[in-house]
Amino acid sequence: MYYSTRRGYLNIILIIIILLALFVLVSWLAYNAGTNVAEGRGTDSDTVKIISNPLEVGLTTISLAQNAQLQRTTGAAKVGREESLVEIDILLEDNAVIPEGSVLAAWLVDAGKKGGLGETSVTDLDQQYGTPFANVNFSGNVDDAPYALSLGTLAWNTTRGSFHIFYNGNDSLVPFDAVMVTLESDGNNGNFDPRPGTPILIREIK
Repeated sequence: MYYSTRRGYLNIILIIIILLALFVLVSWLAYNAGTNVAEGRGTDSDTVKIISNPLEVGLTTISLAQNAQLQRTTGAAKVGREESLVEIDILLEDNAVIPEGSVLAAWLVDAGKKGGLGETSVTDLDQQYGTPFANVNFSGNVDDAPYALSLGTLAWNTTRGSFHIFYNGNDSLVPFDAVMVTLESDGNNGNFDPRPGTPILIREIK
């Protein structure tokens, strides 16, 4: 009788230990899943990203691409201006490689007063309380140049077989008239230059 009672207690203790171990395992998995989502480390299959009504943009190389032997690079972009979504795929020619230490970066561009594709969105309407940069002359020079919005660095996607990026922003992308892909020869590492590097593909958003 004593043996049976003792064995019953041991079974109960064993069951409690197993349940606690399962609870710890489930908690750990849930914590890591939440961390991955928060840091955006999910794989392409984790979420389905869809641009409901995209503007299709076929990207073409410009002459500067030849400096890096990337003149036969091709690309395509999908832009959801109202949704603030952009998806870009870049394909390299067979045997072509990104120069060592360099990366591809994606941008949306708004034309300035003195250059750039499309129409400029420069306006005085948002300067009611003061001149940008607190300097009239400098502000005028900035308005002359195109403005480039960084979408981030493209990464190789094995499933798609291309350099790929999916940008999900908060603000409307309506002011931007062109998609541009640059070659960042500093690799966007450390104290890198946040302005665009060498443009190799660009196309106006129609």
